[in-house]
Amino acid sequence: MNNKDLFYFAAQCLALDEHPYFRETIISSFSSGEVNLDDFIFLCSNHFVLPALYLIFKKYNLLNIFPDYYIDHLEEIYKLNKKRNLEILQQINEINLALETENIIPVYLKGTANLLDNVYSDVGERMIGDIDLLVQDKDYLMTAELILNLGYKNDKFIYSDVTALKHYPRLYRTDVPADIEIHRVPVSIRYSRNFNTKLIFQNKEKIHDRINCFVPSNEHKVIINFIHSQLSNSWHRFKQVSLRNLHDLYLLSKRVDIYSVVNKTEEKSKIIIYFGLLSRIFNLKIDFVQNENSRTKRYYKSFNWLLNHPKKHHWFILIQKIFELIFFRLLAQPDKIIFQKSIRKGTFERITDLRWYRSFIYRTKIFYSNYIHRK
Repeated sequence: MNNKDLFYFAAQCLALDEHPYFRETIISSFSSGEVNLDDFIFLCSNHFVLPALYLIFKKYNLLNIFPDYYIDHLEEIYKLNKKRNLEILQQINEINLALETENIIPVYLKGTANLLDNVYSDVGERMIGDIDLLVQDKDYLMTAELILNLGYKNDKFIYSDVTALKHYPRLYRTDVPADIEIHRVPVSIRYSRNFNTKLIFQNKEKIHDRINCFVPSNEHKVIINFIHSQLSNSWHRFKQVSLRNLHDLYLLSKRVDIYSVVNKTEEKSKIIIYFGLLSRIFNLKIDFVQNENSRTKRYYKSFNWLLNHPKKHHWFILIQKIFELIFFRLLAQPDKIIFQKSIRKGTFERITDLRWYRSFIYRTKIFYSNYIHRK
């Protein structure tokens, strides 16, 4: 099974509830050796969906098709992730109580919001990176101060005015599992003109079994998923998707009519492509064919080709990242660099600081290690 087919196969395993007949295909694919188990585990691990797959395989009595070693491996990952998520929920309780003392309302974002809002069937299903919480601009610095008072730290050098950033520099504490990002806008600033903090707060939903705890509406969760996955990280341009993000979108599509979301975003053509990828890759009955034009069809064709040629795909991404570094980060907005002292000062400090270059080289090495050396 080639890389593209394996990717689609893993996705349709995640959506087994939609087509339970696929169970027989899973059994025959593994039993015949058509799907290499090591390749399957490697791909799903890179996309952070092993706990979700463990739960779906357990639900459909599929674990017994694997050797005991793999069953133990999957179960251990699930248990560790569940333990971590329970600790993250305790961490969130501590944050909520601290913010309540100053009447600050937090709205949690992305995977953390889905976890709090019971989007997942099990607390151990989703692998959470960090805790993203949104506060109103007037509460931004006070929130950071309160969390710093809880013992959190930030060791990274800050080149810009924190009040101009999308979120406060990441805060960590060694005795808790997740770092914290305090957002003053819900998404990257360039996409927050119409999709802003005020809109999120107007439509926020309370988590009733927790003190001072809120999440975005289901429609807004879908929009955040799209912007974070496809726009902020440039993955639409890179023709790249994450199974973890698509799985979140799949679960959210059960709560909200995703057709209704299309007209609520500025990037309609891109969100249609993203929803179309969900439908195609997960083999769902979400038909976006009527919205497809020749440009969209070409996108899917190139997406599939690049998916099946991972080394070429990731060289393509690496070249674009280097181009972006030079022309959009080092030399971005020259008028502002010239006429705005704070931006000029931050840019000068960045390009004269060896730590910044070391950070880029380190990220590039990680990128190379994770993707270029794939089988």
